[in-house]
Amino acid sequence: MIEIAGLVVAGVTALGTVVQAFHTARAKNRRVSRASLKKAEARARAPLKIGAKRVAEVIDRELLETLQHEIENRHKQLVQAFRSDRISELERERQVEAARQQICRFLDAVRKFNAGRLPTRRLEDLWVSNRCDS
Repeated sequence: MIEIAGLVVAGVTALGTVVQAFHTARAKNRRVSRASLKKAEARARAPLKIGAKRVAEVIDRELLETLQHEIENRHKQLVQAFRSDRISELERERQVEAARQQICRFLDAVRKFNAGRLPTRRLEDLWVSNRCDS
């Protein structure tokens, strides 16, 4: 079960990487680099150990599997939105917003099952950087 939790945490972190890359590129009037997308894909495939045990302790296996599946699908959609030249900038923005919301839903679930707190600094940083409390 810790393996699934590690994949979920890695997936959420990878989504956060792409969301941040989008905002950084936008501020510089550029496109998200292929290197950023590759980095996010690699991050999503490698389970994280930090925080996984605590997440596994507070969220049951069935919910973790559901979250992992949702996050994996969202990540694939987001990366595809940046790789395709046929997708409009508006659609990319929609995909980024959907990813941000997915991140916040996961983090909110962890908080609910963990006495209102996130178990690691990485998850706390994701909460803040994705404006999850707004």
